Amino acid sequence: MPFFDQYPRFYETSHIGNEPNRLNSRYHALIGANLDCIQNCSVLDLGSHDGRWSFAALKAGADQVLGIEARSDFHARAIENFQAYSIPEGSFSFVLGDVFKQLPEVSPGSIDTVFCFGVLYCTTYHQLLLELIANLKPKNLVLDTFVSMLPDSVIELRVVETNGDILASSSGAMLRTLLLGYPSRRAIELMLKNAGFRFQYFDWHRITLEDWTSLKDYQEGTRVTLRAELA
Repeated sequence: MPFFDQYPRFYETSHIGNEPNRLNSRYHALIGANLDCIQNCSVLDLGSHDGRWSFAALKAGADQVLGIEARSDFHARAIENFQAYSIPEGSFSFVLGDVFKQLPEVSPGSIDTVFCFGVLYCTTYHQLLLELIANLKPKNLVLDTFVSMLPDSVIELRVVETNGDILASSSGAMLRTLLLGYPSRRAIELMLKNAGFRFQYFDWHRITLEDWTSLKDYQEGTRVTLRAELA
C-alpha cells in the first residue's frame, strides 16, 4: 500500500501538494531513496508544514526529528497529526519560527540529515540558508525545489499572492504577497559548492510512473531533487 494511503490525515491537513499520486511518488524520491541517511539518524525538517516528511522520516527509522515551521496553522496541524498517529513525544519537536532565526539556535553536530523541501525557492537569501545549514555540520542534505529554466547562473524573482493568508516576514511585517527566488540549476550547483557541499541529482525518470499528471514539474524539470554531502 502506498505510504500516505496508510496515514490519510495528510491528505486533509494541507491543500498544498496533497494529491495522493504526488505525495506517494515524492515519498519514494525524498524518503525511500535516502533511507541510509534517515535510519538511526537525527533529522532536521526545514519548513516542516503539516509534519508529513518529519512523520515519514520517523516511520522510515529516524531516531529523532526536529521541524521548523513559520506558519502557526501548519505548526499546530503537525503536532495534531503526530498525536493522532500516537507518535511518542520524545521522538519529535516542532518549533514555530523563521528558519533564519532558528537555525543558529541548533547545536552544530546535533543533526545528521537536513530536509530542505520547498524552502529554497521561497526565499531570496539562498546562499545564507545553505551556509547556515552547512554550519550545523550535517552528514547529508536532501534538497527539493522549484527551479528557473533560464540559462546560466540566475535567480528568477517572482511575486505571488498568499491566497488570502497574511504571513509574517522575518522582520515582523505582515505580508499579503511573497517575493520568491527560483534559482537555476547552475545557480544551485554553484551555491552548494560554495557552501562546501558535493551533490547528486535524483533521477525522477528512474521511478516507474504510469501517471505524471500531478508531477509535471518533476517530469519537465522545473522542480528538482538533490542529495548533498559536506565535502
